[in-house]
Amino acid sequence: MFSPLLRRPLGLLVLAAVAAVAACSEPADAPTVTPTQAPNPVPATAPTPTVAPTPPPDGRAPSGLKIVLIGIDGATWDVIDPMLDTGELPTFAGLIQRGSRAPLESQTPILSPCIWTTIATGRNRKDHGIFRFRSTTTTADRPRLMATTDRTAPAIWNMVTSFGVGVGVVGWWVTWPAEAVEGFIVSDRMAYSRWTTWTDGAKARYLTHPENLAERLKSLVVDPVKAPPVDELFALADFNEAERAEILAVDRPIPFHAPSVFKFGYCEQRTYERIATELYSHSQPSLSLLFLVAVDPISHTYWHLFKPNAFGPGVDADQARRLGKLVPAIYRHDDRYLGELLPKFDANTVVIVVSDHGFKASGKLPGASKEIDYNAVGIARIEELDDPVNIGQSGVHDLDGVLFAAGGPILRGAALKTKATVLDVTPTVLALLGLPIARNMPGRVLEEWIDPAFLVAHPITTIDAYESRCKPTVFGADADVDDSGRTELLNSLGYTDVGGGK
Repeated sequence: MFSPLLRRPLGLLVLAAVAAVAACSEPADAPTVTPTQAPNPVPATAPTPTVAPTPPPDGRAPSGLKIVLIGIDGATWDVIDPMLDTGELPTFAGLIQRGSRAPLESQTPILSPCIWTTIATGRNRKDHGIFRFRSTTTTADRPRLMATTDRTAPAIWNMVTSFGVGVGVVGWWVTWPAEAVEGFIVSDRMAYSRWTTWTDGAKARYLTHPENLAERLKSLVVDPVKAPPVDELFALADFNEAERAEILAVDRPIPFHAPSVFKFGYCEQRTYERIATELYSHSQPSLSLLFLVAVDPISHTYWHLFKPNAFGPGVDADQARRLGKLVPAIYRHDDRYLGELLPKFDANTVVIVVSDHGFKASGKLPGASKEIDYNAVGIARIEELDDPVNIGQSGVHDLDGVLFAAGGPILRGAALKTKATVLDVTPTVLALLGLPIARNMPGRVLEEWIDPAFLVAHPITTIDAYESRCKPTVFGADADVDDSGRTELLNSLGYTDVGGGK
């Protein structure tokens, strides 16, 4: 919901009836170098720089680096490490071998929209306003999914746009309505998803920025009901005939019902994978963000088949042999997809992979039920089914997720002095881009991973707050604002120079 300081006019997003957009002004606080953060502190007598970082006129970051931030919902080292040992994740292994890795500490309660927004803002949820899955304006009879209108702090795409730096966002949590940026946003409602189905997940407009980008991408949306990628789904595990029939028959996601959330989660991710491949094949902004969701729903509902020994004698041995393959299979899928996507980026791009939490066994097996309680996902609704289905959350969130990075000035095999947290991602990305870190961000730059020579050439700077550069947008009726700058970038299809491309 933030309207960043832009280099040229952009169209306004719209949601209700009255048009009102708060103008952005030049900030009063210019970035300053933080001597304690630089590898060679500036002497006390040295003058403090007062000029804000100025990117080149083509949307590049002041540092000249390009960064790709990949979010994998629920990825855990407990699955990745054994698969690295057996050579099943060559893309992950390559990144880790030429970069650095660590656990990434999440925050409790571990709720995905909250944590992913913390990762994207560098702020705690009391500051960014995303506390749960449902909007603060929700009602019991019409639960609404969290939206950008609920967010009360700037996201990193607002921050970099305020300096004219190009950004491209695909599928990140809480990005609808898509905000005006220097580049593009494909919001988390472009795809069919569990959450837009369970809630009033309005998605008729503002799915992307520029808004007309949605029309050009709609053919890439994977429909889990009318046209699921059957061959892909069934290749991930050894489903028997009855299990295949159940997957094909389910026409809506049911909380913790394995066949439905598997199908919907996989199709949602494939939508954003296809869109990311299309967009990033034509243009690479200075900062790219991509969110991959499928590990989370699969881990929630198939963990007992993946780790049957954690659940005692009640696990069906045949099912565990056949369907326990699904958890590692989705990691192999992600590894393979990134292996195809990352070569499309510049060779010196910094690649950062994060998850919002890990996974562990709940100790509770799924059970047959006719009563579906949506309260388990924060929605006050009970649904009665004609026939019972197996429902259960055998995998639950663990506090530690994953973090690994490689490329550019990222050091190889570097250790961190203190444990990384989800609050550290945005400050580190800003520092790599050569942009200032806000002093109201409680996290830190993970300097131990960055070549000291880079930090000398691009010393860490700070400003008081990005709120002084990125003003909240009040969403209202259509306003007569020139959007030609954005549409010109797309009309040249394929998408050349969207967000200051290659």
